[in-house]
Amino acid sequence: MKPFEPSSEYPVGGFVRGAGKEGGCVIRETIKRALEERIPELADRVHDLPLSGQTFAGLGAVIAFGEEIRKSDWAGYRRIVKIWPYADEAAGGFGKVEELAGKIEAALHESVLGGGSVEESLPISVGQTAGGTSNLIKSAFTCVFAGSADGDRTDAAFGSGSMTRGLRFAVYRRPATPVVSDTGEAGAELTALAELTSELLGADWQVHTDRWTSAVARPCVLWRMSASRKVTAKPSAFDVRRTYAAHVLGRAPSEEREALSKLAERLSAAQRLKSTAPGRRGATIADVVADLEADGFLKGQLRLDVLERVVDPGGQSGETEPPVLIGQVGLKQAD
Repeated sequence: MKPFEPSSEYPVGGFVRGAGKEGGCVIRETIKRALEERIPELADRVHDLPLSGQTFAGLGAVIAFGEEIRKSDWAGYRRIVKIWPYADEAAGGFGKVEELAGKIEAALHESVLGGGSVEESLPISVGQTAGGTSNLIKSAFTCVFAGSADGDRTDAAFGSGSMTRGLRFAVYRRPATPVVSDTGEAGAELTALAELTSELLGADWQVHTDRWTSAVARPCVLWRMSASRKVTAKPSAFDVRRTYAAHVLGRAPSEEREALSKLAERLSAAQRLKSTAPGRRGATIADVVADLEADGFLKGQLRLDVLERVVDPGGQSGETEPPVLIGQVGLKQAD
């Protein structure tokens, strides 16, 4: 489905500006215009919540914002948008509400809404450099259908005898803080994993690192580091164990399973990741686990553990590690 591009009167975004009133108006107007353009019978019939004493006649839809909560560093904030299609008896009653609900879901579910005026920094992906951008920069956000807000009912607030049903859509957005790329070893390994994934799955797949963009278009993969810990090997060296998570979103369940299978087989067959620096060995692949039942967007279905040996030239046998000070309390560094 072609991305909806609103006019310059509503420069889509709201994400760089944060979750304030101005950004909320932009999201609201973008969704209203998308519905009016994609569902002709809703032209000029998508409204904000009616004011006291205001009613509507015939059929239409009402849009309002629900709660917004922080989901995670990589998913950002989830804002719930509620839409109530309505129709009175003359316009078709509950039968028309059912029809409109289906059309609204088809028009918005996993649809990229946005225009070309968004200036959003994206994480490093294949073909990007730090501070670079991708084509998705012009797509402001994605709506995801999240079920019904309540059952069928009559609501006099929408008009005498109006019947309605509440629909819920989730909009994920990035906070207004700038994205700072990891320039260390973990960042280099994420880039290597993104390159491997792109080569394996092909040019159709968008590959991201660190966090999702505000607009998520399938098929796509997100690689992020989920854990890191030190494992002592001997007094003069230790291993660093890093865990990476892969989130795989296909256009269909079969495509998603196939992509996960390819990634798991390729990584299981490899002994090491690609070297991140000349003369340096890549980290050893220690474990690969795929969970096909995990949520691809929020949790990720694949876990990859890698080990890197770090040699401490100054380490001597019998030395104890200094405590790590937290406030005034000394704690021994955990292995």
